[in-house]
Amino acid sequence: MSFNIRYSCLWIHRYTGLAMAAFLIIAGITGTLLAFHEELDDVFNHKLAQVDVQETPQLPIATLHDRVISAYPQHTFSSMPTSIEADRAAVFSVDRVRGKATQNQPKALFQEVYVHPYTGDIIGTRDRDEWAWRNTMWKVFWLHRDLLLDDIGKLILGIVSLVWTINCFIGFYLTFPRAAKKKKTQKKQSAKKRASFLKRWLPAWKIRTKSNLFKLNYDLHHAFGLWLWGILFVIAWSSVGFNLQQVYRPVMQAVVGLEGRGERQERSKKLPEKMRKAPSVEAGTEATDISALDTVDVVNKTNSIAYLSEQADIAAQRQGMSVQQLLGIRWIADDSQWQLRFKTNKDIGKKGGASSITVSAKTGSVERMNFGYQNSSFGGKTNHWLLTLHMGHISHGIGHLLYQIFLAVVGLAVTVLSITGVYLWWKGRQQRLKASQKLR
Repeated sequence: MSFNIRYSCLWIHRYTGLAMAAFLIIAGITGTLLAFHEELDDVFNHKLAQVDVQETPQLPIATLHDRVISAYPQHTFSSMPTSIEADRAAVFSVDRVRGKATQNQPKALFQEVYVHPYTGDIIGTRDRDEWAWRNTMWKVFWLHRDLLLDDIGKLILGIVSLVWTINCFIGFYLTFPRAAKKKKTQKKQSAKKRASFLKRWLPAWKIRTKSNLFKLNYDLHHAFGLWLWGILFVIAWSSVGFNLQQVYRPVMQAVVGLEGRGERQERSKKLPEKMRKAPSVEAGTEATDISALDTVDVVNKTNSIAYLSEQADIAAQRQGMSVQQLLGIRWIADDSQWQLRFKTNKDIGKKGGASSITVSAKTGSVERMNFGYQNSSFGGKTNHWLLTLHMGHISHGIGHLLYQIFLAVVGLAVTVLSITGVYLWWKGRQQRLKASQKLR
């Protein structure tokens, strides 16, 4: 009996798909919701997150931060938001304590503090680990991330994602038209020329509206898989990156040259000085006289956001870029520095691919300048794109909204592909059982 590649691929695709179906349905539905994570989280958490718009101006962010520190002196709050929407509360996050510091500092019973931006009153705190209505979207996130099973769940989803990635290629191959048998081809070759490959492949991209339930499911399974193949592969492989680094990283290193952490640090040291450090004032303007400011910081909590955003704008313009969005500011106590994270028009996403500027509080000089797009190799940029496309941190404004909608549709498509795949297996199994009974 000769080995049939197509039949073997069909068998693998069918039974691995069955094994993954429940997990992919969960991932698809939760992924659809998570495309609008922030918006839906505000709905479920509206008692803390939403406030009535008032005619009086909002209090300065520094003042709101002081109120939080006074209310919870046992915890540290190093970061601050850079802006607050008119109908939203100000949110301050408790610093995560790691390593030996956990022995000296009590574990916080909450991760977020919500403050009324117009009055400065503490609205309340939120423990995102608590099973409560206001934490619905965080439970959805962790169901999507690790099935609410911590490391075991991550391992399971990592393996599922790896099999899914391989199945993307198998499924793509199975949509190709079947090769004609040699005997039939030889008989018809003289009478009629065989249609081209593309013409025979075209039906796999179409959905027949006037057909029975089986054909509709068959067409949906094929067409959705083909139309969305690129983004489905991105989602599948980036899921391996989130959950199965021991497989993802070696493959990415071999294929696109993804650097390890040590290699990135070494490469960063070799960057030109102008890329790591930028002047604190614009050319032609007077520098601040700090000779008499031995005990007074040039950059303090009150002016930190305005000062660092101005320096970020200056540095970005010198590189031919523009700052699109400020992502957050934090105080680095050990070095007496302020650090602002922001996204430029050339950066990839809002996480690892974003930019940052760090200034000395005492002098106001720019100590470090990191432009995300400059500080990444081809492998690093590829990695940032994969993870950013998965998380939906693309563009801003209407562009971001459109991608959120697209990502939600992709989540629904994953669910449809899984359900139709199970249905096709079930109908096929019924037919195989009927055929075997006739043979008896």
